[in-house]
Amino acid sequence: MKSLLVAAFTICACAYGYAQQVEPQNEVISTQNTEDTTASPVPEPLFILSEGGIKKELSTDELGKLNITQIASVELVFDSESLKEYGDKGRNGVMIISLVDD
Repeated sequence: MKSLLVAAFTICACAYGYAQQVEPQNEVISTQNTEDTTASPVPEPLFILSEGGIKKELSTDELGKLNITQIASVELVFDSESLKEYGDKGRNGVMIISLVDD
């Protein structure tokens, strides 16, 4: 259940970040266009691990190594006031992952 929750939050965070960067297109695309139209990668949020009151930044590799049964909660931060704490690294949102206390 927790793995589904984390996956859902990750998808929401990525979708939000992508929506922030997408601009509406009013031009008509010709069918003869041979230009590569692949989408740019979805920006990832900043991942923060909160354990015992101590917060540390996580890489995506470290996130993948987390034991899902240790996760107590996941918080997504998107408002500008909260993002001031994380600076430019938090521009695509911040996902704070709290672990259960042992």
